[in-house]
Amino acid sequence: MNKIEVKHFNFFYGDFQALIDLNLPIRQNQITALIGPSGCGKSTFLRSLNRMNDTIRIARAEGGVLLDGKNVYDPDVDVVELRQRIGMVFQRPNPFPQSIYNNVAFGPRILGMTKNGNLDEIIEESLRGTALWDEVKDRLRSPALDLNPGQQQRLCIARTIAVKPEVILMDEPCSALDPVATLAVEELMRQLAVDYTIVIVTHNMQQASRASDWTGFFWLGELVEFNKTTDLFTNPAQELTESYITGRQG
Repeated sequence: MNKIEVKHFNFFYGDFQALIDLNLPIRQNQITALIGPSGCGKSTFLRSLNRMNDTIRIARAEGGVLLDGKNVYDPDVDVVELRQRIGMVFQRPNPFPQSIYNNVAFGPRILGMTKNGNLDEIIEESLRGTALWDEVKDRLRSPALDLNPGQQQRLCIARTIAVKPEVILMDEPCSALDPVATLAVEELMRQLAVDYTIVIVTHNMQQASRASDWTGFFWLGELVEFNKTTDLFTNPAQELTESYITGRQG
């Protein structure tokens, strides 16, 4: 089952076309990885899924990004609600300069999810969901910036899932982490995919092959190939894909 369907999607920065006629499905409760060289449009596409590019004045989109059959670019779409349904984790850990507790509580408070007085439950559930609870349960009022980078990234993921999204976008979430923390985040992604649909941008092809179910290969704004991860890495259909994943190109 497809959670998101991208149909004939084009994206422009002014006169420059960054994404060209993209068509791909994003499967529900599975992990989709986007690979390709720097500047090929991966992150632009990722941000297009929850309209984060709307903040760029010269940017415009054409075509469809259908979330459960509804085009997120329709004029009647509530962008705040959309970004609750499709959350985002960024390249570098970006915890707020507040306590661990308040970092996770931020979204639920803003969205009015605390009216039933269950904020403590939301905090614990979110931190347990990112395997962070046992590490921080005795210091929830301590500054989030005191955590190590791997813990900070898991805290940012906890902050994202605290508002009960349906899709989680991850833009190179492990690029600033050491190998041990990277493997921890990859394992966490696998656990989260039971409840969430995940799309990850990564330059690490080993990570894509380990962690994802589906992989899309981008090149100069186009989607060259999209397939099951095992098939794309072991038997790519396009010569350009093979050249990229073997290191001969890009």
